Amino acid sequence: MTQWSTQTKVGWIVAVAWAALLPVLALVVPVGTEITSGSDGVETTRHLTLAQAEGISGVLTVAVPLLLVLLAGGAMAARASWGLPVGWTLFGLLAAANLLALMSVGIAVIPVTVALLVALVGRSSPTRRGAPAPGTRA
Repeated sequence: MTQWSTQTKVGWIVAVAWAALLPVLALVVPVGTEITSGSDGVETTRHLTLAQAEGISGVLTVAVPLLLVLLAGGAMAARASWGLPVGWTLFGLLAAANLLALMSVGIAVIPVTVALLVALVGRSSPTRRGAPAPGTRA
């Protein structure tokens, strides 16, 4: 991570922080409502968090972006030639998951995806890897 540009560091840190926040939000933010009727005819309304509504599988589902961001960060940090292609592939998986989940929790994952994109673009830039910028002399 010492060779990363400021853009890459900030993008990756924001992606990790936001992705780590998602499982916490799944535990505390109400996302649904449950209405029950008692035998006396009184209706009771209860607001449910994702964890209450879906159980541990709901929390694990919103933790997947964190796993993808951590794996992408590890791939970006690798000095091997496979690092950036793996990072971009993980970004593609995250973006595809956003599209599939857009009607539910996908909207909350968009900032993670954008921050990871910023980090990958900063890491992939030729000027960041020591190559001269276009139009400059070597």
